[in-house]
Amino acid sequence: MAEPLKNEFNEAFVTQLGDLLAERDESFNLDGFIRSTINENWEARALKDRMRHISNMIHAHTSLNYLEQLSIVVDIAAQFGGLLGMTFPDYVEVYGLDYPKESIAALYQLTRYSSSEFAIRPYIIAYENEVMKAMLEWSKDENEHVRRLASEGCRPRLPWAMALPTFKKDPTLLLPILENLKEDESLYVRKSVSNNINDITKDNPDIALKLSERWYGANDHTNWIVKNGLRNLLKTGNKQALQIIGFNDNAKFKVPTLKLSTKKVGIGNSFNFEFQISNLESKNALAKVGFVVSYQKANGTLSDKIFHVTEKEFASSDPSVFKKKLSFKDLTTRKHHPGLHKIGVLVNGKKLAEEEFELV
Repeated sequence: MAEPLKNEFNEAFVTQLGDLLAERDESFNLDGFIRSTINENWEARALKDRMRHISNMIHAHTSLNYLEQLSIVVDIAAQFGGLLGMTFPDYVEVYGLDYPKESIAALYQLTRYSSSEFAIRPYIIAYENEVMKAMLEWSKDENEHVRRLASEGCRPRLPWAMALPTFKKDPTLLLPILENLKEDESLYVRKSVSNNINDITKDNPDIALKLSERWYGANDHTNWIVKNGLRNLLKTGNKQALQIIGFNDNAKFKVPTLKLSTKKVGIGNSFNFEFQISNLESKNALAKVGFVVSYQKANGTLSDKIFHVTEKEFASSDPSVFKKKLSFKDLTTRKHHPGLHKIGVLVNGKKLAEEEFELV
């Protein structure tokens, strides 16, 4: 089993970081920093808690003011990357809000080594005009990490981060940034743009659809962004989203068979199922195929989860067979509950067949 990510923040990292700080700051209490960081509560701390604890201990063991310490933090950050590198933007997030000019400039620099996507968000809330003006410029930067921050940092619903209520209500300020990045040469950046659009679909689907309608068909990059950005609307069969991508919502399909290998399955086990799809049109027709599982919740209600299967062109009157396996092993993201469940086949978002089964 892989080591938990939080274990990247370990005593070796804390010691290395402390040594680098002490080399540049005569007032820094190295022994106190290490002892206070790797304390009796260290093992119990989760990933983000460890990162925040390190930021707090950096601040607690220096006599320098924030701006003096900031120059050292930015200098040291170049020696780290990935998850560990996010320690430095976190320090800026916690202690730099009263110094927006210097802190925003630091986050611009720090994101090159890791990512400032979480740390920039309190600054957007506190200094929206200044930050969004800077992020629009960042969207044209030569560094892909900076360009990605321009999109990722202002996502209305960035996972594991504070939401941006203003942009959930009205994402208009985001659109010029996304326009600048819609044909970006970096997949890393384009993924962020598509995720930003996906966030917008959850609160302002009309805006996301209007943008996607303009972009789709321009080139392969914009097509990829649109398809990924509209993924949730496509899963749920949004008619306009399907039409933008080229699916004919009026095309007639049928699911003549849906067979389950068993109607009763134990938690922790799995079953197989298969289904056929027939195109009833007189010519080939494109369709997005998936299936939906209605899971039993602890309170006795059902909760749907949609799974993607394929996008393909179906020949007329030539049934296609799909065979799938579904696991009911408990995960950190889903705990299974006994009782009635349902599974249905989706074609262009429409449920064309459904069967019940029991989880025991």
